[in-house]
Amino acid sequence: MAWVHDLLLPLLLGFLFAAIPGPVVIRFLKRMNFRQAERKEGPQSHLKKAGIPTMGGVLLVLGWLLAALVSMGEGYALVLPVLLVMVLCGLMGFLDDFIKVSTGSSMGLLPYQKVLLQFVISLLAAVWLYKNEGVGSVITLPFSGKSWDLGFFYIPFALLVLLGTMNGVNLTDGLDGLAAGTSLVVQLTFAVLFSLVPLSLGFAGWTGQSADCSGMAIFSSAGAGALMGFLLYNAYPARVFMGDTGALALGGTIAMEALVLKSPLLLPLMGIAFVASVLSVMIQVGSYKLRKGKRVFKMAPLHHHFELMGISEPKITALYMLLTGACCALSIYIFTK
Repeated sequence: MAWVHDLLLPLLLGFLFAAIPGPVVIRFLKRMNFRQAERKEGPQSHLKKAGIPTMGGVLLVLGWLLAALVSMGEGYALVLPVLLVMVLCGLMGFLDDFIKVSTGSSMGLLPYQKVLLQFVISLLAAVWLYKNEGVGSVITLPFSGKSWDLGFFYIPFALLVLLGTMNGVNLTDGLDGLAAGTSLVVQLTFAVLFSLVPLSLGFAGWTGQSADCSGMAIFSSAGAGALMGFLLYNAYPARVFMGDTGALALGGTIAMEALVLKSPLLLPLMGIAFVASVLSVMIQVGSYKLRKGKRVFKMAPLHHHFELMGISEPKITALYMLLTGACCALSIYIFTK
């Protein structure tokens, strides 16, 4: 049970590093006038949120980063590249948020600019994963106990996973505590899964060191703690929003964790909330264009549809977290089967 104790320190540190400086960071964001600009085409109830500080993802990322580095022992070989992707995605989101607050609009980077930056970061990450001996081009197949070597096609596959997860988390960040709450459950799950790898004899396709697995477990636990600390200020009614700074950093990190674990096929199940957001937007746009303006949902992403049905924000967030928890529990079962 020593591995359980090893996960508690980074979790507690992540919580403290995000929770303690929270009030100071929020006051700073207010003083700098880094405030949310709500879209007029969004839910009318959200207009009252205009003026709430955004870019709170800085608090989340720094708390996570510090907790992981302080707690890390020898197993940093896989953690450092994942940390780099998190920071790069966070910087991209920070730039997007900064443009929004400086112009006072809900439009930051132009769509092609954001896509280009996401593509470059994702491509670099995919190439590193492909060439890394501890990861490589092999992914595990759920239930079968077998692995699948994608060869060079691993790069476009990993690219798709990274881009899809980044945008999925970003789209989910539409209600107080929604993206952070569901990501908290996912991080706790990754902490468990990475801890189980060294204990799984004959794990198909895994060639990494036990220390690297333990390092990733510590990293995920630190992320869970940082999300807990951030939720103190982001849960309904939110005092601060993570913005693209936090959402893109979360998305890139979650995708990298799944790829490093060699279990990206479990990600749609673990990230059921993110998948729902992406699919609902695709269905809504497709229906609008193909059916001459007819919509499937009252509003997309899906959580806004539920909101316009009269379900309160806290209840939607709670239900999303419960569903994510159930799907993550199933993912652990599949992983250990």
